Amino acid sequence: MGVRVVQDEVTRVDALQRTVAVTGGETFPYDKLFLATGSSSFVPPIEGSDLAGIMTLRGLDDAERIRDYLEEKKPKNIVFIGAGFISMEIASLLAETSPGAFGITVVELMDRPLPLMLDRDMSDVVREYVEQRGLQIRTGATVDKLLGREGRVVGVQLSSGEVLAADMVFMNVGVRPNTRLAAEIGLEMGRFGIKVNAFQETSDPHILAGGDCVEKWNFITGRPTPGQLRGPAVVQGRLAAKRLAGYAIEFPGVLDAGGCKMFDMTIAATGFTEERALQEGFDAVSAIVDSRSKHAMIPGMKPWKLKLVFDGKTEKLIGGQIVSHAVAPAREIDAVTALILGGRTVSELTTFTSACNPDISSEPSAEPITIAAEQALQKMKKA
Repeated sequence: MGVRVVQDEVTRVDALQRTVAVTGGETFPYDKLFLATGSSSFVPPIEGSDLAGIMTLRGLDDAERIRDYLEEKKPKNIVFIGAGFISMEIASLLAETSPGAFGITVVELMDRPLPLMLDRDMSDVVREYVEQRGLQIRTGATVDKLLGREGRVVGVQLSSGEVLAADMVFMNVGVRPNTRLAAEIGLEMGRFGIKVNAFQETSDPHILAGGDCVEKWNFITGRPTPGQLRGPAVVQGRLAAKRLAGYAIEFPGVLDAGGCKMFDMTIAATGFTEERALQEGFDAVSAIVDSRSKHAMIPGMKPWKLKLVFDGKTEKLIGGQIVSHAVAPAREIDAVTALILGGRTVSELTTFTSACNPDISSEPSAEPITIAAEQALQKMKKA
């Protein structure tokens, strides 16, 4: 396709001359520049965070470092700080691939695992499941400092004074946008990264940007948000390319739709949790439905649970959560996303029908999106 790929580090961007300099000595002129500098793991300023055995996971180098440490040091007790989806996935993967090899504890400041994805009533199902599989979940706990011996981590001290034995610690508490280069150029910054318009254009008319390094806006509220997930990054890259090709397709904002898998359980969420909706000032109305991966009379049926969140004033759908023991039902989260993007209301969702077959779905009368809408509609009437 005539594209030249250069693997080197950019040292300077001259926005006046429109050139990019790299460590290898070359200088590249540009008519248009696209910044996709991504983000980096955030390590909070906790005493002992520089000890050997403290890990983050953001890229291939981190993964290789984790693998090497596991093979060479053979840790027995592993503590995860933060119960987001990265921590929970790694913890469950280690427990699943090496049964009984590790004592695994997950420490979370909030009152539940996956606090940004799930409300407590959905998260409790996940917690019970992973604890049955051997993970220890400690919620409402704050890490005070990391303890070391001879330069290596040996423990995690909580603010309560309790010390957890730890030969290895994972710090997965968020990421920060890589904006140093953009700041040096003099681009306008938002609260959560480089400020861009709906076409991925920055304050410099010759520079576009996208991905984790830019500030997004929430589709529901229109307010700034980090939105640092893979899906929005992919779409923003495509939209920037279309802009350069002469199209004018706007980025719609983010719903932070995401999913993760732990053992045989799949979790997915989109839009606002009920808790977040209340924080944002919505009159949140929710409904939870227990569903089935196939018709109840067919062998191999697995349970799954759906929660929908509506705004009681506009009656619009603003969030959804799924906890499933089968992978396929969790994909219904994409239908929920589409319904949010379409501005659908609770009344309209009571007419939603799925493509039904006894082997792949519950019977039509038990379609969970429709049933959840029926339940929410009754709550709104009573209110």
